[in-house]
Amino acid sequence: MKTQSISRREFLRYTTLGAAGATLTFGGAARLAARSAKRAETPAVLGGAPVRSQPFPTWPETDDRDVEMYLEAFRNQDWSQFRHADSETMVQFERQFADLMGVKYCASTNAGTTALTAALHALGVGPGDEVIVPTNTFVATAQAVLNNYALAVYVDTDPDTFMINPDLIEERINEQTKAILPVHIGGGACHMDKIRALSEKYDIPVLEDACQAHMGEWDGKKLGAVGTLGCFSFQEFKSITSGEGGAIVGDDEELMRKCIAIKNNGRDPRNQRDYTGSNYRMTAFQVAVIRGQLRHVEEQTRRREQNAAYLEELLAEVPGISPAKKYEKQTRRAYYGYYLHYDKTRFQDLPRNKFRRAVNAEGIPLQAGCDTLNKDPFVQEYLNLPSFQRVFSRERLVRFWNENQCPANDKLAAETGLSFGQHIFLGGKKEIEDVVAAIVKVQKNAGELAKA
Repeated sequence: MKTQSISRREFLRYTTLGAAGATLTFGGAARLAARSAKRAETPAVLGGAPVRSQPFPTWPETDDRDVEMYLEAFRNQDWSQFRHADSETMVQFERQFADLMGVKYCASTNAGTTALTAALHALGVGPGDEVIVPTNTFVATAQAVLNNYALAVYVDTDPDTFMINPDLIEERINEQTKAILPVHIGGGACHMDKIRALSEKYDIPVLEDACQAHMGEWDGKKLGAVGTLGCFSFQEFKSITSGEGGAIVGDDEELMRKCIAIKNNGRDPRNQRDYTGSNYRMTAFQVAVIRGQLRHVEEQTRRREQNAAYLEELLAEVPGISPAKKYEKQTRRAYYGYYLHYDKTRFQDLPRNKFRRAVNAEGIPLQAGCDTLNKDPFVQEYLNLPSFQRVFSRERLVRFWNENQCPANDKLAAETGLSFGQHIFLGGKKEIEDVVAAIVKVQKNAGELAKA
């Protein structure tokens, strides 16, 4: 007889009554774990049995054909892809990825960081310029700006969505602003309508950092294809991976020619060296891996969507934990990361970090907060460079520090923000049920945990 998941209400009833730590499947009745009920109710952080002792699905996922594609690249011995010839697998991948993203052009790179760096260079961002960035993002977003000797100007977070707050961008725009760089952090979508309106008003290009947003959509259009240019990362943990790698996508032929040239030592698709450049190229081995991974991406995306929907269904009846909101025109979410809000008042004032540690002890990889790049020490290191101090006046740098306040993001990072990685969505309903069982178990024992 096929095992099926219990109903949401039955699941929560069993869990709330102390079945956390049980095998939460239904075959006529819920089967409790072999451990004693008392031990099962005791939080693992206090010595009880954890809800989950098995690891979540590993990432990346591969099959024999993936391995064979890699070996084909090895046997072919065309390991460096620099000619921009139709026969090169790099060119074939670029056309495949452009088609997947719904754009005309793609320039592959050896990392998401170099994709951002090259794209900014193609947009003309350089010494003395400024670029609008969120504070809740991976360090590479800001580094790509700063490595072009431009100033990364931080904007606070929309506390509901964890994305850059679009209503705070305009006050940071000035004559030196050369680009707006929104980040679809975790795979959710920024409010691209408001951001594009500012782009049109001030004639400033939008460079989408979609490094965590593979297959996500805004108003039916792929994230990364909504702005002037879009950048992706294929680093090991990303939802499409080649270990390391990246891509720039867009529809503007001249801009994309520049991007291709910049990443290929100045050589454009016509094999003319008419541009400045560096070497940000993918190798044939990275290309083989990423093309293999593209075979799986739609099925994996649907699996994540189904499991995320089930998580939201269960969490709807757990007070104090709620998923980040999404904007109405986010028509498809990506699942590199998944943000949640924590309300400690529904957990007997259990501090967020104690809650997270207790859930971790139950075998659930829950992470805390979000990034706070505006407070990261690396910013001061850049601004202390003699080259930066020659480019930017002391007055501008003082004003930068005075304006560099992101209180909404600070609260998310320190008190209320939580997140899951994408691998919890790669299993089935049992994995999702374990996640919620652990949260409910901790909630039931929150008073005791707060005193520990």
